[in-house]
Amino acid sequence: MALIALVSAASDGVSTSATALALSSRQSVLLAEFDMAGSKLRHRLLRGIHLGGQALDGNIGLHKLAEAYWSSAAAGVQDLAPQVDQHLWPLDDTGMRLVLPGLTDPRQASSLQELWPSLIDVLQMTDHEHHWDVIVDGGRLAWENGRLHRLLTPAPVLHQADIVLLVVRLADPASVFLASTAIEALQDELGQHGTGARALGLLTLASGSRREFAPHEVEAKFEAPILGSLAWDERAAAYLSAGGAPPRNLARSALLRSARDVLGPLREYAQRRRLHMEMRAQQGVSPAVLHQVRQLGMRRRREAS
Repeated sequence: MALIALVSAASDGVSTSATALALSSRQSVLLAEFDMAGSKLRHRLLRGIHLGGQALDGNIGLHKLAEAYWSSAAAGVQDLAPQVDQHLWPLDDTGMRLVLPGLTDPRQASSLQELWPSLIDVLQMTDHEHHWDVIVDGGRLAWENGRLHRLLTPAPVLHQADIVLLVVRLADPASVFLASTAIEALQDELGQHGTGARALGLLTLASGSRREFAPHEVEAKFEAPILGSLAWDERAAAYLSAGGAPPRNLARSALLRSARDVLGPLREYAQRRRLHMEMRAQQGVSPAVLHQVRQLGMRRRREAS
């Protein structure tokens, strides 16, 4: 499967897009709400979703997971997976779509710095071993001295993502302009500290307006590939953004249908990138090092026997 993170240079529907991708998946999926400005889902869409007859409250979510991490570390427990499992909430009634709700207060972001490596391990295990899709709502980009801000963004997660999607609303000139100014910095960030500049792609939001920028113009301007496009269905988007009573035929809305169409190619792109990086890593190992590794392996097998 894939670890896919969504971000934006403006307030461009990242949360709604991430939720649409998660709800449209025909496979098990974990939606991780890592917008450091705070959770939107818990106060909107998740208000009407109960677990065991209980409504979501402030005792569940990313901020409490940080507390659990410190308690476990003090007790010498290294595996964070059981704690993560206790802070997941259903995204719908299927049992196959779960969400890790985000912060209740932006000031809680400072408590996550030591948590990120262990949490990333759990996300990657969920992806690689359990074969779930992992979709990250990374919120709005923020910068500090030319680098992703360490408190205002989930930078460590973006560094490890298979794909980072920069969300761009084609009908909004401000969205296109702000994205164009951020993309080179984000490519540099992922190239130097992440899985490579090619992890970055565009996710465009298209409403069908005549005033929209043409996708090929945006792709050429940004020098980054459009990896997917969502049809911005206002009724479906309003429900995913605000919650309440779902519209009829939500699953067949243009937004969710386009999200389903996007997911397959995204998975394939992620798999191709992983294969490419594995091959590159193997090519980068010298014959002398490979010989030493083989010799060490043979020695350990002899000692074990």
